[in-house]
Amino acid sequence: MKVQIQIEKDCTETQVIIITKALSASIQELASRIEKEPLSVLTGIQDEKHVLIKSEEIFRIYADHGKVWIQTKKGLFQIRKTLYQIEELLDEKQFVRISHSEIISLSKIVNFDLSFNGTICVNCIDGSKSYVSRRYVPKIKEILGM
Repeated sequence: MKVQIQIEKDCTETQVIIITKALSASIQELASRIEKEPLSVLTGIQDEKHVLIKSEEIFRIYADHGKVWIQTKKGLFQIRKTLYQIEELLDEKQFVRISHSEIISLSKIVNFDLSFNGTICVNCIDGSKSYVSRRYVPKIKEILGM
């Protein structure tokens, strides 16, 4: 397999073209992985300014009163996408949904506090706490290797 990279200064969007003699399962898998490449930057709104937010800066993303918010060290940013849309864009190895209204960054978690009644409290490095809803507990336990 040959790989070529062509750099164009006028390019506005990265484009990948696969030239092959026949479509195989491995080529389809390669195309699928390229298309699903996680987004590394989201656009948030703060003080009527659009701000680029790198995924590694995000503590959590949550919905509150019909709006979706991104919490970072720099503050809160509103985003004009649904949690489901954002969840599709983010790297599933770095972010996990813990409830109907919240997605958290695994790299910003200090610990998980498991209580006797089965609830899981998530403590983040910024001091905030979130709770895993029952529906998402099995997924969190799988991530934790429990």
